[in-house]
Amino acid sequence: MLPNPVRPLLVAFLAAGCASAGLGSPDLLAQRGTCTTNNVASVEASSQSTSACPVVPASAVANGSTVVPASANLAAASLTGATQQVASFSASFAAAPEQRVQADTGHPGTAPSSKVPPQPQETAAVNQPLAGQLTLPQAIQIAYQSQPRLRVFLEGIHEAQGNEDIAFSPYLPTLAGSVSGGGFDLNVQGQAANGFTFLPIGGSVPIGLNLETGYGMGDVRLQWLICDFGRREGRYCQAKLGVEIAGLQSERAYQTVANEVAVAYYQVLRASSLKRIAEDAVRRATDDLGESRKLQKGGVIEREKVLRVEVQLAQSQRQLDSAEGALAIATAAINVAMGVDVSSPTAVAEVDVLPPPPGSLPECLQSAVSQRRELNVARCSVQVAQEGQRVAKADFLPKIIAEGDYLNFEQTTPRANLGLGLGFIKLEWGLFEGGRRIGELRVA
Repeated sequence: MLPNPVRPLLVAFLAAGCASAGLGSPDLLAQRGTCTTNNVASVEASSQSTSACPVVPASAVANGSTVVPASANLAAASLTGATQQVASFSASFAAAPEQRVQADTGHPGTAPSSKVPPQPQETAAVNQPLAGQLTLPQAIQIAYQSQPRLRVFLEGIHEAQGNEDIAFSPYLPTLAGSVSGGGFDLNVQGQAANGFTFLPIGGSVPIGLNLETGYGMGDVRLQWLICDFGRREGRYCQAKLGVEIAGLQSERAYQTVANEVAVAYYQVLRASSLKRIAEDAVRRATDDLGESRKLQKGGVIEREKVLRVEVQLAQSQRQLDSAEGALAIATAAINVAMGVDVSSPTAVAEVDVLPPPPGSLPECLQSAVSQRRELNVARCSVQVAQEGQRVAKADFLPKIIAEGDYLNFEQTTPRANLGLGLGFIKLEWGLFEGGRRIGELRVA
């Protein structure tokens, strides 16, 4: 307990520090979820208004299967006639198991939600030929399961969630312990007045003292950061925004993959149509050549007209070769877009109904502004920078730490036992660090 004259001074000192920093009252553990309430709420509201992202059930994630949301299926079904944007696939998360935090801290719901995104399913059919004709929704689902680029973004979500857990750890106390054992030998010899001698290290010890014994020592330390004037809160908010950015980037990655599959799908249909046209042209040129040769034998036409028909047949055969090559390239492109073996003989189904046009140019621009994930990522990046500036300002203020220690020392000869317990609150304030904090503030 602090003396009565000291407590009012300490309270006034902390209040002055809070007022000078403009950070308000010291952050508490219960207030950790309110980081950047207005900014984050605005981004979440905009994200919710522009995308309907279903949540994958926790049982499906636990089974390790890749779940494609219904919104992606419906969007894929709408892409049956033109290359338009597919509705967003949210990197779906399972509900956060807060029991883990409750077991560690004893307080339910006091840690960041540990969301587990679905993993792309490693199917054995990735390197095998795809049987039958694929529709566009089926091709998009195969891409969701097999495209390795999506795994990169999902792993980025895992990394961001790990950073969130790291940023939350300063809100909880730290407990450390150590145990050591050994022995020592003390033998004091010499002559001095009054039977005592002075050693610079050991102090005053009696002459003739001879100790040889073993010892064991245990130490337990509990430390809890009470207040750091916004440092940990700013870092935690940065980590939460990082998780949100990773989720938005994953959604955009799924949209990009779906769009690439749709474009490649229609390129295959186009190449197939061109090949059929070239085959019909070769067949007609072959028939014309046969008729021309018959007419030449009968003396109806001259040799020059037969040569022209032969040239036309050669040109049609050349166009057929080009069409076959374009079809092979388009098939390889859709295999790459789906993430399967590039040499798979993929066949696509014909499209009967074309979708309606997307709308006027202003409507398309408005849809792009409201639905593109890159804009929300930019907004979140600005908020991360603002939180970084907040953390840099808080580094100029002190830290208040509560600490408790217990030390137990025991020796064998002569038998002795020492137990020491300490409990205190300390104030740490770095007054000068060579300009590091000023530089970090400028960078922020």
